[in-house]
Formats: sequence, C-alpha cells, structure tokens
Amino acid sequence: MLSRHMPDHPVLILADYYLATFLKQPTWVEDLRPFRAVMMPLDLPAQRSDIDRFIPQDGAEASWIAHARAAYAFDMASAVRRALKDLRLEHGRVAFDDMGFGFRLEVEGLEVADGYDPLMFARAVKTETELGLLQRATALNEAAIRRTIAAWDKGATWRDLNKAYACAVTELGGFVRDPGGMVWGHPRGTDPALTLATGLENDVIEPGSHVMFDCHGTIDLYCWDGGKTWVVEGEPEGAAKRFADATARVAQMLLSAMRPGARISELQAKGREIYRREGVPDPASAVIFFHGLGLSHMDIEQRTAGGKSNVDWMLEDGMVVPVHLLYPGGEHERFWLEEVVAIGNDGGKPLFSWGFGPLTREGSIKQNH
Repeated sequence: MLSRHMPDHPVLILADYYLATFLKQPTWVEDLRPFRAVMMPLDLPAQRSDIDRFIPQDGAEASWIAHARAAYAFDMASAVRRALKDLRLEHGRVAFDDMGFGFRLEVEGLEVADGYDPLMFARAVKTETELGLLQRATALNEAAIRRTIAAWDKGATWRDLNKAYACAVTELGGFVRDPGGMVWGHPRGTDPALTLATGLENDVIEPGSHVMFDCHGTIDLYCWDGGKTWVVEGEPEGAAKRFADATARVAQMLLSAMRPGARISELQAKGREIYRREGVPDPASAVIFFHGLGLSHMDIEQRTAGGKSNVDWMLEDGMVVPVHLLYPGGEHERFWLEEVVAIGNDGGKPLFSWGFGPLTREGSIKQNH
C-alpha cells in the first residue's frame, strides 16, 4: 500500500505463510504486516503466536520480523483497515487493482477507485534492468524454438512439438503454463481460419506445413512472447514466398516507424499499405496488432487517468512492444512473424537475433529487402 501522505512508508500486507520468503528474498518495504490465512485451523481459536509457525529460527531476531509479529492480524480485511488508518487513508480516495475488495472492506468515508490502470501505466515504460530481463527472456524463447525445430522428426504430432518446446524451455531455465507454450492453432488444408491452440491437437505435422511459433513463458517473472514461421523440411514456395517476403518488408518498415508518439492505428495503416505495395492479394486480411510486454502480456493502461479508452495507445520511449504480423492462408501458405521491439527515439530495436525470414533447421532464410 502506498500513500501520498506518507510516500516513504509503504506497507506490504501478506498471508502469514509468505513471511519467511523475505528472509531469502529481501524487499525494499520495511513495514510487512502478515495476516492469519487459510493454513490456520478454523476449529481452534486464533492466537497471536500462530505467526511463529512460519518464522524460521535463524531469522527470528530480524528487526522487521519483530514488527511483523506485532502487526499480525487475524484476517486480511483487518490488516488492510489498520494500514489505511495508519497511512491516513481511511477517509481518502484509494485505488485498488481489485475494486471489489475495496468495496468489501466497507470502510465508511473511503472512496474506492480503480487501481489497475495506474499500475499498468507505471509498468508501461521499462527500466534498464527490466529491459535486460526481457532481452534474456526473448533469447531463451529463441533458443527453445530452435531446439524444438531440431527435435522434430517425421511422424511427430502437435503434442510432441508442444512437449519438445516445454522440455527445451525447462532445460534453459524458464517456465511455460498449461496447456502449453505455443499459442496458434493450425487448421489443416486450405482453411485460413485464425484459431488458438487448445493443447488437445495431436495430428501429425507433415513436411511442408507452415508452423507458426508464437510462444509464451516466463523467467524471473518476466514474460517472453513471439516467434515466427517454420516451414517443415523446406521453405516458402509460390504465393507463400511472396507472403513471407511481404511480411518481412512490413516488419522492417514498421520497426523504423515504432518511435515515441506513434499511435497503434497509424502503425496498422502503415503496415497494411506496405502489404498492398508488396502485391499480396488481400491486404485487408492481414492481421497487424501490438501490446505491451513485461510482467504481463499487456502492461498498458486500458483507460487513461481522464477516463478515456486507451485502445489506440501511443508508443513511448522505453516501452517494449511486440509487433504481430500474420498473412492468413492454408497450411502451406500462411505466414506469421512476431518481433519483440524496444522503443527508442531512433526507432524500434528487435530483441530477437534471427531476422525476419522464415525458419529452417539450418537457421533463418535471409530476405532480399
């Protein structure tokens, strides 16, 4: 909890079983206030000594542990109400990332506001440390995708590919979530539909298929995203080559345009115009979208401080913004590219090292642009 009345006195309220975490992972917050949580019995009376169950002997003498003992509350709401009073906020306007919790506190005189967007606003522009974490995450994803491609063999199914990606990520020190790290579905034949993977797909991945790697996961809590198209045992042919070349050109031009002040609608229009100039048959069908990236796959406020929708948001120096490009088509035509971009005054800097061409087992195919 942060108060403008006492900006140098943040308060961290947490379940009692998390308290010892901060003996191993120190925090800049000095005022930690635990509350009696779900591990404690309901069939026995609450006691202030309950907190001692969660304090290791080798940390019991820490000064902040003593303060935490004294602040121990028997439920979360009581801990929050006490902190609101101590921070002189009980009659103020307080933002909660979960507004429902704020209302359930039933503090008379408290004005509950939405705190989700202010938090996202603060997270939108990255520090140098955060940029380093995102570069590390992207490099892990790139390495995991390459290992996944190398693991493919004839007869392998989508489930096999998902498992290979998850194993590669784990070996590299990262984490994926159920049902898997790969996002796109892959309709068979000439179906150009846009679908997402369910984790239940188990048909065989045939040579010549265009596999769209859009992979999600985390390392040290920071997200990775992105990937591009792998043509199984080959490279784009015929119309597919034109779509691949056009998509690479769009990516190249958009990165140059991804500067502070650019709006999403402007970038989409610019990308679609490049597709049109490159001669693809249906530029309107191209999917071009953007979002923030950091501790989540959003990190952008949905509404501004003035209450306006922020759907057509503006790039700022220091943001990290994935650009997604998909020219739809059947399993031998569709082409996908997602680059993770650090925004700067000189344009966008790609965090992947492999360029914009399609993937092969040997690497990436170089583009002529």
